[in-house]
Amino acid sequence: MMSVQIRFPQLVQDFFLQRLITQRGLNARTMECYRDAFELLFCNIEGRTGSPPSMLQVTDLDVPMVLDFLDHLENERQNSVRTRNARMAAIHSFMRYAAVRDPASLPIPARVLDIPAKRFDRPVLGYLSREQIAAILAAPDRSTRSGHLDAAMLTTAYNPGPAFRRSPH
Repeated sequence: MMSVQIRFPQLVQDFFLQRLITQRGLNARTMECYRDAFELLFCNIEGRTGSPPSMLQVTDLDVPMVLDFLDHLENERQNSVRTRNARMAAIHSFMRYAAVRDPASLPIPARVLDIPAKRFDRPVLGYLSREQIAAILAAPDRSTRSGHLDAAMLTTAYNPGPAFRRSPH
């Protein structure tokens, strides 16, 4: 018995309506990010192949196509690595869904899911010197009620307690 392949537009629609909204309950902002990722992906594929999104199949989202899209994001759109990774996360989420809903296409999602997130350098967090902290704590005018409250808030923010302190070693 041959399995019936789910049409790609239906799969994408089900992914957004059933998986993301109904099952996972994602917030509107996350949905917008996923939508934007797919809009960019489909425009990129259409630009490369001439095929409109309504004519695509899961097999069209193979590894070379996805990698080309990710390179396009970084090189032509000047997106940061974090943005590239966020777009990749949306594609990965879709591919996990496609693998379950359309088992006939399983080899394609499996290969795309093997594309790792790109590593990037995280900035080193700075810190304030003792003198800078002392200056901040001395800044509120303690002769006023609001200044006294400001000083208490700043002191509390600076010194949250032993659970948050680093050991001197």
